Amino acid sequence: MELAVRERLFAAERCRDVQALKNAYGLIKSASQGKFAVDSSDNFSTDLYVLCAEQLGCLEMSRDCLEMYFKGRVPVNQFLGRAYLCQGQLHTPLSTDNLKAFEKFVQSFMKAIDFAAHDQRYYFLIYNASVLYWKLVRPYLKPGFRYCLIPSLSQIVKVLNQTEEQDHEWRAELMINLLECFLDASKLKEAEEFSSAAAIFIKENVPDKFSQIFSLMVMLSHFLNALSLGSKRLHTDLAKAEMGK
Repeated sequence: MELAVRERLFAAERCRDVQALKNAYGLIKSASQGKFAVDSSDNFSTDLYVLCAEQLGCLEMSRDCLEMYFKGRVPVNQFLGRAYLCQGQLHTPLSTDNLKAFEKFVQSFMKAIDFAAHDQRYYFLIYNASVLYWKLVRPYLKPGFRYCLIPSLSQIVKVLNQTEEQDHEWRAELMINLLECFLDASKLKEAEEFSSAAAIFIKENVPDKFSQIFSLMVMLSHFLNALSLGSKRLHTDLAKAEMGK
């Protein structure tokens, strides 16, 4: 029966066969409920729940597969990380109107990344998660909303650095966007601290992108100078007011 499920899932993925996916789901559901004397859930590969959920052809089907997966004894392997990513995609932010859904999306993706970061065999999941994350957070890449990405994007950049991801261009791209998020949120101190290390990395590894981060650093410098000038003027005005008492 397990072979039959795998064949249907393969057909669903290869040919976008919706009926094959529904048939696979039906077999999985029956196995989880113990309707088969042989091949019960005790010896039924739990990865099939995740493989079915990953099709995302039907949200309710994916959600049900994930519930069945997490209800049982979950093996600590790559499918756990993949299940977290599937969970996150069920809460894909379609707009900036639902922050609660966005938080659930981020939480699941961070679980996947944290899980993968503890075992070198699963580092590929970190990269995959970062690409998928960036694709799905597009609604927040506009002024006034980038601040929402700072905690999760900071963690992703940090983990990619810690695991020494070899796609330097991708890391540079995320670093540049994280700096933009800091600037958009007026987090100038964080931007200043982050930009120094990011600029060195990009100059050494992806020199073609250095002009992008350099222009952001110039902008940051203008902001900091304006802030410093404003602070000096405030001190001067306070001093004058004190003398005028």
